[in-house]
Order: sequence, then C-alpha cells, then structure tokens
Amino acid sequence: LPSTQNSRYQTYQRMWNYMYSKQPSVFVKSTEEGIARVLNSNYAFLLESTMNEYYRQRNCNLTQVGGLLDTKGYGIGMPVGSVFRDEFDLAILQLQENNRLEILKRKWWEGGKCPKEEDHRAKGLGMENIGGIFVVLICGLIVAIFMAMLEFLWSLRHSEQSEV
Repeated sequence: LPSTQNSRYQTYQRMWNYMYSKQPSVFVKSTEEGIARVLNSNYAFLLESTMNEYYRQRNCNLTQVGGLLDTKGYGIGMPVGSVFRDEFDLAILQLQENNRLEILKRKWWEGGKCPKEEDHRAKGLGMENIGGIFVVLICGLIVAIFMAMLEFLWSLRHSEQSEV
C-alpha cells in the first residue's frame, strides 16, 4: 500500500490516512493473515484481484465487494538486451492465441469447491430478450399492408366516382 500513501488521487490519499490512523492497526503482514482476519472479525481486506479470485474459489465464506480499483497485467522481468526476450514474447503470444492461458487459469483457479457465483454483469442480447421486437414489427407490417390496401381501394373508388 505504499503507492496509496503517495498517490495523486485524493480518494486513495483519504483511504491511506484513514487506515494509517486506525487503532488497532489495520495492516497485516501477509495475505493469509488478512484473510484470517476477514473471516474472524469485522474487517475488509484490500487484495490484488488475481489472488482475491483464487482465495474466493477456495473459501466460500469470502466475497468480493465492489469492482476492481484498477487492472494491471503481469510481466516477466529480464535484463536489458536479453536474448530470451523475443522467444518469451512469442511463446506467451502463442499461448494467448491458443487460449492455453485461459484453460490453465480455469484449471487452477476454478478448481475450488464453491458453487459458481452469479455473474451480475450485463449479458448479451439473445432472441429471448429481443423476440418481442420482431412480433411488433411483423404486426406493424401487417397493419401497414392492410391500411395501404384500404387506401388504394378508397382512392380507386373515389376516382371512379369523380370520372362519372
């Protein structure tokens, strides 16, 4: 949390000031200690999203509150000018394109005993969501054709009367 202490964002600075002034201290030395404290007391633990997901899969009493503060990817550190850099880049890209990284994540992360959490994000529209629109359009089309026929017959009748 040192980056929170020196953050340019006022929200993060307020969070830091609140946590720093709290007694007893809200800081823990390890993730395991933080999770134990969450389970045994009235405590919220700020945790990196990947670890949060991993621990939630293994302990059904844990839950995530709110969304992510920010998202970051992982990297592999190498010395400048490393001969292995291009090989690693290509291998990681190939794993991503083959969906192998997602398969491995599911294998290790979703191996927990907790039931699947309901996804509250917006879902894509399917036929059951927009089927009514087609019914309204078809009914409107039928009414429009019927009205066009009536108008045609009406104008035909009036043109015959005006000719007489």
